[in-house]
Amino acid sequence: SEALPGDSFGSSVSVWGDTAIVGADRRDGGETDPGSAYLFTRLDGTWTQQAKLTASDATANNRFGESVSLWEDTAVVGAPGDSLGNPDASGSAYVFTRSGEFWIQQAKLIASDATQGDGFGVSVSVWGDTAVVGAHGDDAGAGSAYVFARSNGVWTQQAKLTPSDAAAGDRFGVSVSLWGDTAVVGADRNDDSGLDSGSAYVFTRDGSVWTEQTKLLAPGGAAGDFFGVSVS
Repeated sequence: SEALPGDSFGSSVSVWGDTAIVGADRRDGGETDPGSAYLFTRLDGTWTQQAKLTASDATANNRFGESVSLWEDTAVVGAPGDSLGNPDASGSAYVFTRSGEFWIQQAKLIASDATQGDGFGVSVSVWGDTAVVGAHGDDAGAGSAYVFARSNGVWTQQAKLTPSDAAAGDRFGVSVSLWGDTAVVGADRNDDSGLDSGSAYVFTRDGSVWTEQTKLLAPGGAAGDFFGVSVS
């Protein structure tokens, strides 16, 4: 409803039923702006903007909206450039919930061991009362992903996911997707089939314990494929 040059509206998208969320991680027309996300709802085939989401503590370069995920009345928005109260570009993610037609920030998610350049929030996925947030810059770019669980409106870190064969520069966490008790995490710079051929890992949950189930590689994978840059 207020588009400006350079907003990057559409940098991320997610849909659930008759609601869609669209990220605009450069909102306000510049590379230093904090970003935003927009909610649209469908009625009788017509889509209408319902809300604009912004971080309660927005600052320049947050890149709020670089990743978004929607599940029923819960939306998660990543801000991998966020540094407020944390090391530079450690990143964060924000949870919003809908009551009627109004969206309210419920929580701000931060890694328990945040460090400079983690990029926590580069990818997000939510399913029910669980969210996964990727941090592809963690541990010299080996990357990681964090699982958070919600109970009575309070979000708590449940696990930190890392691959069994983690290596610097793999960028594990560049993409994440969650369905029930299964999470898939991309590592687009993994080198198993050649430099930056890429891979993805599947994790499953039993109770509150997450275990790596398998590693996925593309048949015939080759250098530069970046397999795992997106997952679902």
